[in-house]
Amino acid sequence: MLAAIQGENAKELGMRSIITLLVMTLSIPSWATVVAGAHDCPDQFEGRVKEIIAPVGPSDIFSMNKVVFENERTLKGDVDERVLLDVLQNGPFHVEVDQAYRVQLRSEKLCWMEEI
Repeated sequence: MLAAIQGENAKELGMRSIITLLVMTLSIPSWATVVAGAHDCPDQFEGRVKEIIAPVGPSDIFSMNKVVFENERTLKGDVDERVLLDVLQNGPFHVEVDQAYRVQLRSEKLCWMEEI
């Protein structure tokens, strides 16, 4: 009886180890994405949203807002005092007027943005 219980525990432990190893292996590309972001976005600044210009006419899933930032502090690269960026209206980044954000750029295009 004791041997049967130990055998079940060993099987359960083995399955947990295999599942953990599988999850870690499948998540390696996401680790690379997070690390690569620092090198792929050479310009970074902290700024405040001064204006959001919504597109005229009907909107769709690819509609872009023009967002005007006032650069309060350049963290890396060469960033102008005022920055105009295209931000998806229904995308992953939501901006509000007078809010401060840390913004990462590549060739004057948005890479990443987070509220500060």
